[in-house]
Amino acid sequence: MIFTSLTFLLFFLVVFAAYWLVQNNKARLLILLAGSTVFYGWWDWRFLGLIALVIGVSWASALMMARPGATRQAQNWALAVGVIVSLIVLGIFKYTGFFADSFAELLGRLGLRADMPTLRIILPVGISFYVFQAISYMADVRRGVLAAEPRLARVALYIAFFPQLVAGPIVRAASFFPQMDRTKHLGRRAIVVGLRAFAIGFVYKALLADNIAPLVDGVYGDLGAWSNGAVALATFAFAAQIYFDFAGYSLMAIGIARLFGYHIPRNFNFPYASASITDFWRRWHMSLSFWLRDYLFIPLGGSRHGRFAYYRNLMATMVLGGLWHGAAWTFVLWGLLHGGALIVHKLWTTHLKPALRPLFNMPRPLGWVLGLVLTQAVVLAGWAIFRANSFADAMQALGALGGLRVGGAQTLSLMALLIIAVLALDHILGVRRWRPNWRPLERPELWWAGAGAAIALALSIYPLTAAPFVYFQF
Repeated sequence: MIFTSLTFLLFFLVVFAAYWLVQNNKARLLILLAGSTVFYGWWDWRFLGLIALVIGVSWASALMMARPGATRQAQNWALAVGVIVSLIVLGIFKYTGFFADSFAELLGRLGLRADMPTLRIILPVGISFYVFQAISYMADVRRGVLAAEPRLARVALYIAFFPQLVAGPIVRAASFFPQMDRTKHLGRRAIVVGLRAFAIGFVYKALLADNIAPLVDGVYGDLGAWSNGAVALATFAFAAQIYFDFAGYSLMAIGIARLFGYHIPRNFNFPYASASITDFWRRWHMSLSFWLRDYLFIPLGGSRHGRFAYYRNLMATMVLGGLWHGAAWTFVLWGLLHGGALIVHKLWTTHLKPALRPLFNMPRPLGWVLGLVLTQAVVLAGWAIFRANSFADAMQALGALGGLRVGGAQTLSLMALLIIAVLALDHILGVRRWRPNWRPLERPELWWAGAGAAIALALSIYPLTAAPFVYFQF
């Protein structure tokens, strides 16, 4: 079910009504769990067994770690088994074909026969997200951040909670479990905040992202036919598309959860206003960034073992984070680019900048502008790699961005420039320090009128078949 589809609207109304009509908290939890089961099974009921396996392993692993008298070694083994099983599930369904094809291609380059069967496995929706949530739960129990939950249904609801099940945000168990026990009331503030978040997300997705997608797909489907300028504009358009699409999903998930009395974390904080690549990753897909930091970078050693180890761990984290997004070498290259950029920025802030400060004191506004331009240039190059259909296409797109290739004759209309303007306006109005003091626009009735008009416009131009979110495939 897509959040912007009529099917989801009907599903939501049924679950919402049933949830608030009962007063018993345990019954409400079961209603949410039943609704989440139907929601996930709607895609393909055969994958219900897969998510049930991940839930069961996480629950059992945590209980084994919490057994009275369990030694540290036994706890470590329980955690290792739980994490390994979860990663095997993710690896089989997401990476089997990728590694098989890559190995076959390598054999072919060496002149050896590469007749080998390749498993073509359908990727279950949301597997990357709920596996990460399961791993964070087990790791937090092992670290003593929270106690193991003995009730299987509560662990199941945490991992399968339908608003954020298929594309995040990645929620921490330590923040979610206490919310299950709180008495909830459907107050005016919860309704307003929830509907406002959903409305903004709906406009992001239906009005903006889904109408940008055909332009981007047309260019990246045949890069050779388009001029360098057209490819550059299409890459800017993709930067807007993936932001409006993914931030739109996150806002809708936050809004839906709020309507059930749950708070899930913000996932985007206007990332294209970042003046450094480090700041970009504090603003883009924040729940994933913090997950990678806490459950991958720090366990690898973080910055505890010297400068070289720090850079190595940072690069490994970003490469694995890139591979998490998809089973293709383009995502590995994307991770390498961002890992290298983070290392360069760290070198600049810790060594080069202090050394150059006595020689040249750059005015702060100029430094901020240069940082913004350089950061977004790296991000844009990354999006060209990310969107490319193959490694060869990625190289061609990068060549177009750098003006290093002979492009085709087709050019883009002013629509691409309008998209860039809309993205810039979104960030200018969104970043608090830039927000103008337009008090008339803060009146609730004007806001709701504007939101209603935007949703009506989105519905009027929305295709009859709801388009899936970009991150569903990751």
